[in-house]
Amino acid sequence: MFEDITQQLSEGRIVRTTIPDESMKPAFKAGVDYVLIAPVRPTEDVTHNKEDEHLLQRHQAICDTRRKRRDVSKGSDRMTIRRRDVVLFRHEGKILLHRIVHVWGTLLLLRGDNCYGPYERATVSDVLGIVIGGTWRGGRRFKASSRVWRGFSRFWTGSYRSRLWSRKSLHILRKPFRHSARKQA
Repeated sequence: MFEDITQQLSEGRIVRTTIPDESMKPAFKAGVDYVLIAPVRPTEDVTHNKEDEHLLQRHQAICDTRRKRRDVSKGSDRMTIRRRDVVLFRHEGKILLHRIVHVWGTLLLLRGDNCYGPYERATVSDVLGIVIGGTWRGGRRFKASSRVWRGFSRFWTGSYRSRLWSRKSLHILRKPFRHSARKQA
């Protein structure tokens, strides 16, 4: 699915795609929500066609336009990669959509919102595109530069340890009940 998206991003186009899997849950529901992905390094000679312009204008008209935003429709504007951004990147032959948790120079540590395992490691050159908007949590529209989206991203990345420990605690508490249910059956 992401192969044709990478082709369009390499041409400098902004791409709209639905979320294919549950790795970004609860922010994005698989098959319901969509994201707009912009190329990270647009080139100077890229000109956006009318479909891209219409997609951007429609999304920006729906979202709150009172706040300042990055204009990604110009080829001279470079998208910066920041902590807590959701990006499309290559990792071990796969193409994934995950959130950046840590940035150390050109090294990025990424993790899906629904993932509790180790980080995926990538470099800045592995990033294909950055999410600039779309819908989240079942259809609510957002822009990546909005205050609400930034606040949710800050909360979600900051609460990882407490979510992990509460998950482990629930697993430990439920363990005796699983064994007693097996013995009765």
